[in-house]
Amino acid sequence: MEYVLAIPSLSRPCALKKKTLQLLDTYNIPKNSIYVFVVENEYEIYKTVIGEGYNLVCGVHGIAAQRNFISNYFEFDTYILSMDDDIENVMFLDDDIDLTSVNNLKLIINFMINTMDSAEVNLCGVYPIANAFYMRDNVTTDLRFCIGGLFLYRNKRLMVDTASESKEDYALTIKYFIHDDAVLRFNNLCFKSKKHACGGLGKQRDMLNAYAASYLVNTYPSVCVYRKNSVTEVRLKRNIKLNLS
Repeated sequence: MEYVLAIPSLSRPCALKKKTLQLLDTYNIPKNSIYVFVVENEYEIYKTVIGEGYNLVCGVHGIAAQRNFISNYFEFDTYILSMDDDIENVMFLDDDIDLTSVNNLKLIINFMINTMDSAEVNLCGVYPIANAFYMRDNVTTDLRFCIGGLFLYRNKRLMVDTASESKEDYALTIKYFIHDDAVLRFNNLCFKSKKHACGGLGKQRDMLNAYAASYLVNTYPSVCVYRKNSVTEVRLKRNIKLNLS
């Protein structure tokens, strides 16, 4: 099954090399299928640090704009696995109690693509936190958050508004749900990374959260609401069906 891997990165070339790229190397993912999207003034340092063989692309500033750039960069209907630059491990729920490292990422990706094809759904995510207590051994199709750290999609070039910066993954989830009346989420898969690490595309996340939350709640009131007692965090309404047919 053909697909590409896209990694947006900002100011973290060493972390990228030591974490996500090293992890992908252990899975024998070919370097020529991996695309790293950086800003122009950091291109040379990334080129020096990560080495040859990868597709290094000058993108744009801002994670929302960068996600749009990535979608426009690849052909329509391309399968794109998007990953953060600081992923240390990909894990699955084992016997409903433990998290175990995935041994064959290629197999997982192909299974996700086949499931997407069967369900006629264009966005597939994983459980947003690495915590076996909350995870379940199932795949859901209702509206559930597909975290931006690791998700797979068939490129329909659905653009997110830059007003959703810091919560652009919520916006993308909503966009694809509206498009398909479903998103897939593998609640038995997750990843490990350091949340809010130094540098990175989320560097100004905290100051943007309130603005992004307001944008999402006011733009998509039928599917998105504020979390209880919060004006900076949102949640998506489950069991929503849009009846697009």
